[in-house]
Amino acid sequence: MGLSIHYWGKIKDYGLIDDLTTEVEDICKSLNWRYQVFDTKKSKLKPGQKNKKYIPHDVKGISITPPECETAFLTFLPDGTLCCPVKLIYYDPVTNDLMIEATSVKTQFAGPDTHIALLKLLHFLKEKYFESFEVNDEGDYWGKWDEKILLSQFTRYNFLLDKVATALQNVKLAPGETAESLGDRIEEILKKKFDKGHFNEE
Repeated sequence: MGLSIHYWGKIKDYGLIDDLTTEVEDICKSLNWRYQVFDTKKSKLKPGQKNKKYIPHDVKGISITPPECETAFLTFLPDGTLCCPVKLIYYDPVTNDLMIEATSVKTQFAGPDTHIALLKLLHFLKEKYFESFEVNDEGDYWGKWDEKILLSQFTRYNFLLDKVATALQNVKLAPGETAESLGDRIEEILKKKFDKGHFNEE
């Protein structure tokens, strides 16, 4: 739970990944954001080659981690599709479809300024490098570019997180309780609080 940005896309040309990576790396250096470059030196696949099961070594691009923010991935499969390399560790197209093309970054604890900066960066990259690109912004800033709406969304998410934390502050694992039964108990507590109106904004 937490306000996030979800995005999907495909780069115009696989050869542009190096340019995108260099440009984003320069931006990260100027903003003092952490980053990691991914190359395909250990991959057995060639650009454009399809595979039934990809591994993290098959992706190329860069990840960025602003302060207090989750990592945002701008990493690509050999066919130029954006993907999250972390998902590839557990991905199996038959038994565990993790939607590897769907990439997300939680900005809840980084704050509105970082959320705005990431979306402006994604918009710039979309216009310059992408053949197709979609965003689902839980902050409702993408496309509207209205800071008041974004701040309202952050306030709402923070309110809900505070209410959930308060509701669960005294929940402890009972003797012999499993993680699954604890999850069921937490769900029941939250449902009761919700039904009583504890999650209504004041």
